Amino acid sequence: MKSPLVWLGGKGRLVERITPLLPRPERHLCYVEPFCGGASILFSRPPAGIEVINDANGEVINFFQTLRDDGDALREYLQNTPYSRQVFEEWRSTDPANLPPLERAARLFYLSRSSFMASGAAGDRKPSWAYARIDDNRARSVMKVVDEELLKVRDRLRAVYVEHGDALDVIARFDAPQTVFYCDPPYHQDTRSNGGYADELADHSELLDTLESVQGMVALSGYPHESYDRLTQSGWQRHDFALECPTGRTRESRDNRLSGAIDTARTECIWINPALQKRLLRDWSPQTSLFDEAV
Repeated sequence: MKSPLVWLGGKGRLVERITPLLPRPERHLCYVEPFCGGASILFSRPPAGIEVINDANGEVINFFQTLRDDGDALREYLQNTPYSRQVFEEWRSTDPANLPPLERAARLFYLSRSSFMASGAAGDRKPSWAYARIDDNRARSVMKVVDEELLKVRDRLRAVYVEHGDALDVIARFDAPQTVFYCDPPYHQDTRSNGGYADELADHSELLDTLESVQGMVALSGYPHESYDRLTQSGWQRHDFALECPTGRTRESRDNRLSGAIDTARTECIWINPALQKRLLRDWSPQTSLFDEAV
């Protein structure tokens, strides 16, 4: 199952790389995403045990709560919303705080699916409406998600705790030896070319202090940065994945990629703490090459 939201920094393209670095879902485990965003990793896992998603972005949490509690109404609302530049511009310029929960949820879904690189849902000041002359009928793909997938996601959320609070508080609340934390915070500002996130992380060192002190198992996503070197020095393992960062589908962006004017190559990292390493050695067979690419 895929997330219904297209999210800036979302891990939909990395699901197959990240999943083997997490314990298999089991009834006695507690799985927590303190920075869930679109929650792509949660939706890739079969339901089991306690599951928690949290985000500081109130629009994300309103969407998931509305979908879980009033999914039929949300689906019907979106089925009657045309794929239109005018609708996109109206919702983009609307303060969601002034909307009822159902329309707020529809707005976030619509902006995330109808803008280039999810810029409309990420708080970008100048998001672009996504359209194409050939190949990519975005209107059809959006309606396919609404018609065929939205209620399946609703059902998946029924037994999930949905929190809206500070990530560090959520980590402290659910910490235990049997807890699995998958943390995908806003990446360090030094490692990216623009702000992009609607909710930044003010203090990465405080997050690292917290994650190094927990009882539970931790997987942490990010780009390489010297402030994270302390983790490998204290026994964490780092796994690196080469990734091409999308830059949109305009002729200008395509020409820039081909000419080398912009660098789209990225190294995505996952750090896993000693408790998680120990658990993975138990979960996966001795023949696996899971740890071969650790650095």
